[in-house]
Amino acid sequence: DRRLADAVEARQEIDLRAGAAFTRFMTLRYQAMFPQLGDQPLSFGPCQFPTLGFVVDRWLRIDRFRPEPFWSIRLEAAKAGQAVKFAWRRGRLFDRLPVLALY
Repeated sequence: DRRLADAVEARQEIDLRAGAAFTRFMTLRYQAMFPQLGDQPLSFGPCQFPTLGFVVDRWLRIDRFRPEPFWSIRLEAAKAGQAVKFAWRRGRLFDRLPVLALY
């Protein structure tokens, strides 16, 4: 679809131009306000904010994670020298009572 391809190309061009212009603006403005930045540019890109949001969200989920005890159900049966192993598809149970009921 040519229209879709043109839209993607336009979006890339706008992102590039906006990113370049705003990177220059921020770099010049904040280097003057914060001399400790030195010659380091401050980068801006329209995709950087959502990406940073994903990274921060993942970091917060990892940081807030608290391990919980869990149980699993497995069964092994043998008949006539043939062993068969069964595992519950669900894998982990976080409630001990159903495990005890099935045990």
